[in-house]
Amino acid sequence: MARRGGDEGRAAAGALALVRPGLTGFGGSLDPRWNLAAFRTACHAMARAVPRTELGPCEGPHASAEYYRARVDHEGRRLWLLLNAMQPVLAFAEWGQRLDYRFVDAPALAAAFYGPHQLAAAAQLETRLAPQDWETRLTGEELEQARHWRPERVGDLVFCWWD
Repeated sequence: MARRGGDEGRAAAGALALVRPGLTGFGGSLDPRWNLAAFRTACHAMARAVPRTELGPCEGPHASAEYYRARVDHEGRRLWLLLNAMQPVLAFAEWGQRLDYRFVDAPALAAAFYGPHQLAAAAQLETRLAPQDWETRLTGEELEQARHWRPERVGDLVFCWWD
């Protein structure tokens, strides 16, 4: 990653802290504090707590996507709520049919989501990755997968759908 100065450098360093071993599902194990039932319960509680919020289907994790996701409509905004199943990183993204998420901040929803998690800001997840970013942070099968799939943003690694 190119050297950055000042605030931009600190922001990139914070984002890169999310790039850590065990996050992708290759060589790691699911966080025992979460399962689909617990995720659904947390999502339903969030939807009840935040006005003008409707919850859609909750699903995951899958063989090629080691995260939970739920459709959330909040104040007319269609979003995905995403929770990494290996290390519970929580994020929100604009809803689309494809898996190329555009990460966004949803502070009211994030504040109402209970359970063990680390909230990732949109700016962190949209931070660009260079090969040396994963080369110095991942090992083994995760590193092999990153070399193959070449994630472009931190969010592409945290919420990957590699098979």
